[in-house]
Amino acid sequence: MNTVLTIKKITSGSTTEVADLVDQLYNTILLNGTHKALGIKVAEAAKVIENSQRDINIAFMNELVKICIYFGIDTTDVLEAAGTKWNFLKFKSGKVGGNCTGIDPYYLAQKAEEAGYYPEIILAGRHMNDGMGGWIAQEVIKTMITKEIKNQRF
Repeated sequence: MNTVLTIKKITSGSTTEVADLVDQLYNTILLNGTHKALGIKVAEAAKVIENSQRDINIAFMNELVKICIYFGIDTTDVLEAAGTKWNFLKFKSGKVGGNCTGIDPYYLAQKAEEAGYYPEIILAGRHMNDGMGGWIAQEVIKTMITKEIKNQRF
């Protein structure tokens, strides 16, 4: 669905001339065009916050999975019902993928802290997502114990 050619790209450059050149080059190959940012800082900040936003939304879904387990309800059923609302964002739980999505929130948090601001939500999302692998392993072990699965080969 979304490919390199169909995703609108944010472009920029170290000077106005370079920004124009980069933007023109991208527009010769992209199907949905570009958005020329006002500068490199704006372009990089846009990339970092987009990845951080996705990370936070996935963290929310991961937390929802944990809560639903405590209530004994199926997360898929909850998300299906919530998805009937026009303004519901359809994210899924799981591990955060991609090269930048798990790293960019830390980069943004570090830069914010250097400027004197502590980003609570961004770091809480990272904490949730970083812990999902271990949490899933614990849930598998609990299930194996409950079903008395021991030393079996699969």
